[in-house]
Amino acid sequence: MKERIKTLLLFSLLGMSLFLTQKLWIQLPGRFVKFLDTTEAYSVSYDLSDMIAPNKYILNFGNKNHTLFYGDSRYHIWDDSKIVLTQVLGNESIKTDTITKEQYLNFKEERSLVFYFPEEINTHLLATTWGVKDPNIIAVTIPNIDEIYVYLGTSEPFFVFSNNNQYIMAYDIKIDTNSLKEELLKIEQSYNYDRYYSMREIYRIENDIYIPYQVENKVPIVYVSNEIATLDDKQKDELAERFFNEDINYIREIVENNGSTIYMHGRRSLKLNINGTLEYFHPLEDKVPERNLYISLSTAANFIKEKTSSHEGMYLSSIQNIESENNDLGYRLTFKYRVRGFPVFLGNREVGDYIQIDVFNTHIRSYKLLARREINLDLSTIINNKNIMSSYDILDKNYEYLLNEYLMYNNIRPESLEDNLAHLSAIDDISLAYYDPNLKDKNERLIAVWVISINEKTYAFNAYTGNLVFER
Repeated sequence: MKERIKTLLLFSLLGMSLFLTQKLWIQLPGRFVKFLDTTEAYSVSYDLSDMIAPNKYILNFGNKNHTLFYGDSRYHIWDDSKIVLTQVLGNESIKTDTITKEQYLNFKEERSLVFYFPEEINTHLLATTWGVKDPNIIAVTIPNIDEIYVYLGTSEPFFVFSNNNQYIMAYDIKIDTNSLKEELLKIEQSYNYDRYYSMREIYRIENDIYIPYQVENKVPIVYVSNEIATLDDKQKDELAERFFNEDINYIREIVENNGSTIYMHGRRSLKLNINGTLEYFHPLEDKVPERNLYISLSTAANFIKEKTSSHEGMYLSSIQNIESENNDLGYRLTFKYRVRGFPVFLGNREVGDYIQIDVFNTHIRSYKLLARREINLDLSTIINNKNIMSSYDILDKNYEYLLNEYLMYNNIRPESLEDNLAHLSAIDDISLAYYDPNLKDKNERLIAVWVISINEKTYAFNAYTGNLVFER
């Protein structure tokens, strides 16, 4: 009898654990993408359209009820929205109107989605990457955008494309947004989100960034490891063969005193640094007198897909015009990545970003990668039970510090300051993220931080203590 009771208790505990697992705020990713994996089970398709993605999403439920997500892994809102937006950018009968900032802010109080991009994106390019053969008047009216609004209320559908202080409303009764309305309703009825408020509403200042009063959902504990630094000799050789498309017997190998390995084939070189970075270099072979962003992005996407297997959470964060010593014209593409839906900031200044590519139309001149991957942990250690501080609390705790930084940057004497909240109005962005100190090759724990951008500087504060972690 006792054994039967024990068995029933075990099944009950198992069922309860499965139920609680489903309730986790951040779902476990379906797969962990390894840098070296080429098996079908771990491969991730990476297309040009995957490059351009928002770095945050505002969901407006109406009645001053808002929430914010940093990635699309949970509900696939961006993937579903791209289908609708493709119709909008390719619809010949679309109509457009210019609206004011005040009108746009009022629209944000209606049921809607708002997508924020890390930098300006060319509208024509965005449409082209989604397969729109002949982008419509929207691409002409507003050539670059950094924000897209999708109205999901009870009236006729409309969209707003914006950049700085330009706001273009686009509408056509034939555009169907019902699937997005259903998704928004499903998220709202789950009640499994934190409420965000605009700083304009909280502080009565001219700033439309959204922050929470409190954060009830937990942030997963994440550990990462360097893949390059932990490769054995056979794995390094296989990697070199993949980059050069050549048998290792025809590739020259040099091992430096510090343990870094250099592979050379013709004029091309591949360096696997002991600090966990990979550097590939291929000098330009032909003259590139003009740059083409679409061709360059396509070349970069194909290179990432073929050579390194893409990271599931990577996204394009910046595009910079560059010029070679011989006046060839190209682009420097910088990528960041997310873990569990949150962006990751790297602490090592020497490494820079997750991926950096110099591309000249159809030619990759250089490629630099920090190959960090998440370590699979047991469910029992995946969530930190301690609540994080809200960004509102972070701003309150570090009020004096941020104010003094603002005064110093703008060369303002404290006694001449007219508005004690002026530094809050100057904030460009506040985001919840992970900070990767990048000090260990194996099992490096990422730190949950609130990242605040103000006056061309970035500050990261520990989300549990409120203490400053880094500034740059």
